Amino acid sequence: MRWRAWRAVQAAGLVLACAAALAAETTRQVAVQVEIRDELTGSDLEVSIRRNVAAGTEAIDLLDEIVDLEVRRYPGVGVFVTSLCGVTAPKGTFWALSINGERATIGISDLTIDEPVHLRWALVKLEDQ
Repeated sequence: MRWRAWRAVQAAGLVLACAAALAAETTRQVAVQVEIRDELTGSDLEVSIRRNVAAGTEAIDLLDEIVDLEVRRYPGVGVFVTSLCGVTAPKGTFWALSINGERATIGISDLTIDEPVHLRWALVKLEDQ
């Protein structure tokens, strides 16, 4: 009887250890740096924010939380950022996203933050692209 009780205690300990490991994984923090620059309109906008977020955070949610953000949603396509920090992209310009120094190949609404990342937004002219 003691042996069965000991095995039950060991099994319960294993379950608790696994639960703790899963909880630690879901709260794993990831470093994010967000830069926003407007060198076109004369607003002198230059923002740099560093933050740790939970792994699995949606980038659009983070951006919406830390800055004044306006977007246009396109069904089936995602989100197009129209204004950051109160600066609306004038006609002929748009807010361009770079991820870790490379021009983004996905939209901000499709980006999930699972590893350290550097997001840079810059107001650019359409003809420069």
